[in-house]
Amino acid sequence: MLLDENDPRYAAVTRPHTSSVSQHPVRVAIIGTAADLPVALREVAALERSVGRPLRVVPQATGHGAGALVDESVVIFDTSALTEVSIDPDARTARVGAGATWSAVNREAQKHGLLGLAGSAPSVAVSGYTFGGGIGWLARRDGLASGSLRAVHYVDSDGRLRIARDDAEDEVDREAIWSFRGAGGVGIAHTLEFDLVPAPDLHAGALLWPVDALPELVAVWSRVISSVGAGVSSSLSVLHVPPLPAFPEELRGKPALHLALADPDGPASALPLIEALCDIAEPVMNTWGPTDAAGLARIHLDPPAATPAVGDARWLDASTPQIAAQLFSEALTDDAAVVMVELRHLAGAPASTRDGAVVAPPGHFIYHAVGSLDLFSRDRIDATFVRLRSVWSSADAGTAPGSWIEGAPHVPHALSEDLRARAGSIADVIDPQHRFLRSRLLG
Repeated sequence: MLLDENDPRYAAVTRPHTSSVSQHPVRVAIIGTAADLPVALREVAALERSVGRPLRVVPQATGHGAGALVDESVVIFDTSALTEVSIDPDARTARVGAGATWSAVNREAQKHGLLGLAGSAPSVAVSGYTFGGGIGWLARRDGLASGSLRAVHYVDSDGRLRIARDDAEDEVDREAIWSFRGAGGVGIAHTLEFDLVPAPDLHAGALLWPVDALPELVAVWSRVISSVGAGVSSSLSVLHVPPLPAFPEELRGKPALHLALADPDGPASALPLIEALCDIAEPVMNTWGPTDAAGLARIHLDPPAATPAVGDARWLDASTPQIAAQLFSEALTDDAAVVMVELRHLAGAPASTRDGAVVAPPGHFIYHAVGSLDLFSRDRIDATFVRLRSVWSSADAGTAPGSWIEGAPHVPHALSEDLRARAGSIADVIDPQHRFLRSRLLG
């Protein structure tokens, strides 16, 4: 049943995690099972006839990727209730609902010594994250989450329930799985099947230093980062620490240098980097050590509540360490309207053996910057992004990690022109009338 703004559930659906955008759809549909999708689509068609104008359908689970305009021309299909999680420990696979979060998936997977290729925030739904590529803390050993995708159960715009997989009988579904692997996907997904990976000795942590020693610390990071073990994924950032009790008092409300790193195979491969940095300055906060999936999800120090975030991101090449000091210095200027500027190290991450739009990292590093509309105007944030771009452009690898650009309606540089054209053609077959709002990666 389609719900209007007078229903109390409407308000909950229209509060996405990325609260930099407001949502005022004409109706919302609560999707509790796969069978609800064809019914809801028929109700949308009936509503179209009633109001005398076309309506677009937007699926939304957690809203971490919200950015497009949602007004009275739109019906939101809320898939957050699709939370089934089933683990096959022998096959090392998971079958999960499109609304399941990574915290729920890995809580079950770790009981069997396994993990899914989750990202930085535990509250992100597996669907949008995976369909956008899925860049997580195990990427340098196990690749992108998109490459782990085995099958997607979805519905097309005619309400037909379909299964996208490499060995599907229908070529349309074989093309659809290619799109789900990094091009944002097609149709509306309700269930995903993907590989899990072993994590025999998971170690992870966050280290924070005052920015006084930033030049020396960044110089050491730039020298050592290329020699860390193949399983170590890490990021270095300037983080404006929120004034919260979870952080050391001396850093609250101040900028800090933040190292986050993880290795599923034990501490040895990361220790040379940690020790080299600690020889320069002792961190004020250091959580490095053995951990579980919940601990892994905390190392990025993401805010726990919805925030009006605006982001910018880009894949960068192997020369990135040479510009790191200048990039972080730009984030510390008095007029820098950002709460974080990050460099994520992904060099050497393997490509998937499966075919897909984005199943291998298109660069060695990712630049990522975030501004908050609670603190700065959009104009100031955008002006800061322009200044940062003038620094990282010399290391530009050519595309953007689309799911890392918060609060944007379109991410036109997430895919190369040929990949975007192929993904668009697939979407046209699945949804020839454009009833579904296309992935922002196709913008």
